[in-house]
Amino acid sequence: MQVFIVQALGYLASALVFAAFYMRTMLPLRGIAIASNVTFLAYGIALGLWPVAILHALLLPLNIVRLVQARRLLSDIAAARDDDVAIHTLVAALHPRREAKGTILFRKGERGDSAYYIATGEVRFPEIGASIGAGQLFGEMALLSTGRQRTASAVCATDVVLYHINEQAFLAAFHQNPSFAFALTQLIGKRLLANTARLEAALAEAQAGGPGRMTAVSADGPGQ
Repeated sequence: MQVFIVQALGYLASALVFAAFYMRTMLPLRGIAIASNVTFLAYGIALGLWPVAILHALLLPLNIVRLVQARRLLSDIAAARDDDVAIHTLVAALHPRREAKGTILFRKGERGDSAYYIATGEVRFPEIGASIGAGQLFGEMALLSTGRQRTASAVCATDVVLYHINEQAFLAAFHQNPSFAFALTQLIGKRLLANTARLEAALAEAQAGGPGRMTAVSADGPGQ
């Protein structure tokens, strides 16, 4: 009976390894891998197969850690759906800058080599008549566009405290932190929709005033 149980453990462990390779998504894969480690550990100890037992004794905590990390990542991405940008881990290593009211952070047409995150205060974009406040990221579009060109100026409407995020740190966070990249994609989508609504409203207003009142309308938004 004992031999049968040990053999069953071996077959079960092998089946779990096959199932782990069959999985297409990370959470089920890690769960099956953990079950496989436990089963192989019991199988190896029962038969005195110490290389097998030691291998799976080492793999078991590793798979548990990876499972916890995967769950945390999915949780961060879910939270990013309700937040503008999961940027706190990015700015944690940066030092805040204080800028006085009226300071021009950059001008329309300049080459963009950085993004900004507002800790306190308000920043205005005069070309489009829009403003943003604390907890908002701006300037990211220049880093993600091929031309690297600012599409609007940014002026401190009040005294502000902000974080200056250089291109290297920004792109590293984008590539290495999936929750940040997802949240940034969400933010850009929101801003594109807002800019489209602003453009449509401006065109409707211009058309209502007749051909003589038609003026140039910009589709730029605070993502410049």
